[in-house]
Amino acid sequence: MNTKTEAIVLNKIKYSDSSYIVNLFTKESGRIAVFVRVPANGSKSKSSIKPSLFFPLNTIQTEISHKPTRNIQTIKYCNQLNSCANMFTDVYKSSVALFIAELIVKTLKEFEPDLALYDYLCSVVNKLNQQNCQTHSIHLAFMKDYAKYLGFAITDNYSELSPFFNLREGMFLPVFTTDDESLDIDDSKSLSDLLELDLLFVETYNANYRMRKRLLEKLLIYYRLHIDNFPEIKSIKVLNEVFAG
Repeated sequence: MNTKTEAIVLNKIKYSDSSYIVNLFTKESGRIAVFVRVPANGSKSKSSIKPSLFFPLNTIQTEISHKPTRNIQTIKYCNQLNSCANMFTDVYKSSVALFIAELIVKTLKEFEPDLALYDYLCSVVNKLNQQNCQTHSIHLAFMKDYAKYLGFAITDNYSELSPFFNLREGMFLPVFTTDDESLDIDDSKSLSDLLELDLLFVETYNANYRMRKRLLEKLLIYYRLHIDNFPEIKSIKVLNEVFAG
């Protein structure tokens, strides 16, 4: 069965000199891995699929040939859906896109359609691709929102009586338990401010580099506590280096 669908690129893995395995999050079918052949030896063909389309969070229009007996499907054609040139050419935006895409690849295990998540990811891509978008907090806004889609939403119950965020409980508590589980007063307040932030107004989030770096570390611990065998996210190093500069 062939399915025409919009899709968001997550990553590509080189399989041979003339082929890739590409992970997509599609509108119609959810997460899918596809096998992509590319021209060999620099040859060109009008029917060829350009590997340059498969950069993290690029949006494409494609047709996929599905066979239930296969874990990796076949892609029939692929075209650019919306221009993501701004995101691709900006090192800050491409670093954020790389991090978000890697986090999705390593945490989204369901291979069923999820239109709400697809629409949310499209809003993230659109925000990243805006000409004057400030990117320094988009990955943090994504992490606090994405947790909801994975089934462990953060409870925003911050108050003077409950000022300490507990990573294991996923909510603010009246007491600081341990360094491994609780955020201090300042970090908890900063997280509360982040929880109230809408993606459309991410530029208004007022946190310096050190605070953002700490919150990233704490949110990763939160994911690790709620996902079995949570893997290493390698793109964090690139993200931190880019934003530290």
